Amino acid sequence: MLMADRKYDEAETLLSNLIAFLEKQESECETNTHLVQAYNSMGLILYKKVEFNKAISFYNKAIKASPTFGPSYYNRGLIYYRLGSFETAKQDIENAVRLEPKNPEFAFGLQEVINSLNSYSS
Repeated sequence: MLMADRKYDEAETLLSNLIAFLEKQESECETNTHLVQAYNSMGLILYKKVEFNKAISFYNKAIKASPTFGPSYYNRGLIYYRLGSFETAKQDIENAVRLEPKNPEFAFGLQEVINSLNSYSS
């Protein structure tokens, strides 16, 4: 709801509180899927706020906590794409596609990056 209303600061505050809580609980279970999703969601909020370095750090946390969670690779790849780091973006989005080969958004994103790489090198 807050994201849809573009209340990114409020969403960031609430999610920060949730992450702090989940990080305390993390030691109780091997992989906390809620924490991974919270890291990924925080990355999305920071992306919307154009705070790319902070967003990347949360995607890195999500990937470290769950290296098989494709959306974090994809979302981090989108940031690298926006920053013009097409090779790095391609690597991340390829990882996302490898993890979720039937996800059409990931496949489309990979094609966009490849097209940009081809245009850039021409």
